[in-house]
Amino acid sequence: MIVHTADLELMGAPGVVAAYLIPSSDGLIVVDCGPGSTLPKLRSAVSSLGYDAADIRHILLTHIHLDHAGGAGQLALETGATVYVHQRGAVHLLNPARLMQSATQIYGAMMDTLWGAFLPVSEAQLQPLEGGETLRLGNLEICVAYTPGHAVHHLTYALDGHVFCGDVGGVRLQGSPYLIAPTPPPDIDLELWRESISKLRSLEPHTLYPTHFGAHLDAAAHLTKLEASLDALESLSLEVLRAGGGRDEIAARIGEHARLELNNSTFETKYALSTPYPMAADGLMRYWKKYHPHRLEP
Repeated sequence: MIVHTADLELMGAPGVVAAYLIPSSDGLIVVDCGPGSTLPKLRSAVSSLGYDAADIRHILLTHIHLDHAGGAGQLALETGATVYVHQRGAVHLLNPARLMQSATQIYGAMMDTLWGAFLPVSEAQLQPLEGGETLRLGNLEICVAYTPGHAVHHLTYALDGHVFCGDVGGVRLQGSPYLIAPTPPPDIDLELWRESISKLRSLEPHTLYPTHFGAHLDAAAHLTKLEASLDALESLSLEVLRAGGGRDEIAARIGEHARLELNNSTFETKYALSTPYPMAADGLMRYWKKYHPHRLEP
């Protein structure tokens, strides 16, 4: 089996958002097609491999956040491909209005520049999943695992030790040892995330493919770092909130930790684009207030 990494160059930045292209006897499989704004880069990557866009037959989405799935409707319309997504995300692909309204409240005038168009996926082309399925796509068998924690609609896809882990596998850019768990609202659940890391281990990966970014061959060490990042973010955010601080201080502390670890301005910019620190702070604050408000008392 061959896996090709397509660099979608979000906002012109290389090495931030990946789509993964897998040839099969039933056409090309795309894992996380990216937003509508980067579809030209995806088409170019497909062409560079000697395929046409019409050769895309299957689009596997780890979850429906815009940087992973925003272009799915347009791509499905162009190619006739089947779109696979968790059943809790399927409703938003059929009718993206509510999702787009929420995103517009966050990104405002930057919506189109960042994400481009988000078209609905037709019901005939949508395959809802719940986890536990085995997809037989041509000559390939792909195991589907339900892996919440980052999002309630997060799936992981595994075949022959290649594990496509979206955002539940963390953000770790090529050429950098630094790893951070991305914690945007509204679905962060640290307990479920840790259970999902155990599930990733049970898939016996030899290579992990987070969407941000690229193939990582040291799967065991990667997952250990991911657990450490969750622990650090949990401790940091709780400390700030108990002391009466809020979003700005949590975001600043996350950013400062990244700067100390990276000591590289180019990587700092890319990590901040992959997991914006104010949004990470929002997700952690929502987690504490929703699940453990009693622990916020000094």
